[in-house]
Amino acid sequence: MGFGQREKSGEQWQRACHECDLLLEDGLAPPGQKLVCPRCDAILHRNPRRSLHYTAALSLTGLVLFVPAASLPLLSFSIFAFGAENTLFNGVQTLFSEGYYWMSTLVLFCSVVAPLGKFILLCFVCWGCTWALLDRPVAAAVRWYHHLKEWGMLDVYMLGILVALVKMSDLGKMEMGAGLYCFAAMMVVANLTTLSFDPESVWARMAARRRRAEAVA
Repeated sequence: MGFGQREKSGEQWQRACHECDLLLEDGLAPPGQKLVCPRCDAILHRNPRRSLHYTAALSLTGLVLFVPAASLPLLSFSIFAFGAENTLFNGVQTLFSEGYYWMSTLVLFCSVVAPLGKFILLCFVCWGCTWALLDRPVAAAVRWYHHLKEWGMLDVYMLGILVALVKMSDLGKMEMGAGLYCFAAMMVVANLTTLSFDPESVWARMAARRRRAEAVA
């Protein structure tokens, strides 16, 4: 039975607790609150206020920060008369040129493609759910977001940068570039975006729009 058929038949959705499998009739938390399992106290659903507005703003911020984070130098290393600047794409290019094709592809996907795709998908979802013609693309974008969410590993990449900074600081002069600060800010924004986005808000907005359209008709 589809979403529209369930809505018309008046059948209530049930949410199963992921810890104790308790079925709850009211599976959604009120705005600004969280739904807690009465049996095991596990948090089942968070419903931040104005979730889509905050998510749209954070996603746009992440897209703006992605440009300098990917193009500006992250670290500058110099020893005697030799020096080099490393950017986000230089590391991938170096791995590829050394023959580490799978590793370079994985680093490119996890540190560039997945985070950028998450920001683009969330921007599209937040703005597209207000238009009836985009219901199917928005639903597909939410599914793709859930697939990409676990692959965006900016924090792991940042940890690698910090390890290199500590290990190589005794060998030469290491300087943090502007790209590193933008990358760190993008990592924080990406985590905040994950926390602020609530897929239930998307479905609730689409359902409310359908009810208004049916009432007018």
